[in-house]
Amino acid sequence: MEDLRDIRKQLRLAMNGVISTSMRQKGMNYKLIFGVPIPEIKHIAAAHEPDVELARALWKEDVREMKILATLLFPAGSMTQEEALAWMREIPYPEIAEQCCNNLFPTVEQPDQLALKFLADKKSPFGRMCGFLLWAQLFKKNLAVEKSRVEAFLAECTCTIHPDVEAGATESSWQEKQAAVQALKFFGRLSSANAQDALSVIAEDGQPETEELKAYYDDLQFEFAYYEEK
Repeated sequence: MEDLRDIRKQLRLAMNGVISTSMRQKGMNYKLIFGVPIPEIKHIAAAHEPDVELARALWKEDVREMKILATLLFPAGSMTQEEALAWMREIPYPEIAEQCCNNLFPTVEQPDQLALKFLADKKSPFGRMCGFLLWAQLFKKNLAVEKSRVEAFLAECTCTIHPDVEAGATESSWQEKQAAVQALKFFGRLSSANAQDALSVIAEDGQPETEELKAYYDDLQFEFAYYEEK
């Protein structure tokens, strides 16, 4: 595929050995890491027309930059929920989860439904993280979301922030909690009622029970006060 060869050539020209080495030291064990920063990756993507087969070919490569390019070059609206679920289950690292949720998954039909499907997939390492990151993008873009799905989103946030360990629930990962809080931030920006709902997820009575919850609560309060003043 000519475009694939051209992309590989562009990545080699933009390669940054220092960044590549740093990423490997942080545990990214791709077959190949060019160390190209995200803005440069987007610049490379802009030189190519979105194409389903090209994006799929890029995704199959065990190369950091090619996976990110795949999220940028898959034509908007062309990915089915089934394929989105398949890609989510193949995500190797948090960075790729973020890029999928920033660039690609919001363009899938009924993305709010897709977000709930991600949250329901508790076996995939990045399922719930992707679910909350996708919700964050939907609220950030102020896309239409069904009320019942918003209620389900808030319930899932509560499960993540307050896991019922005594009932057998596992403690949520740091990444999952951060993604949930990020989604609550964008949700709360939309209205004062939403802001209160978001804060209630952390502490219904306004009195967080732990230092961790207090940090989340204060972070959200600061966020909402800032946007209310603007």
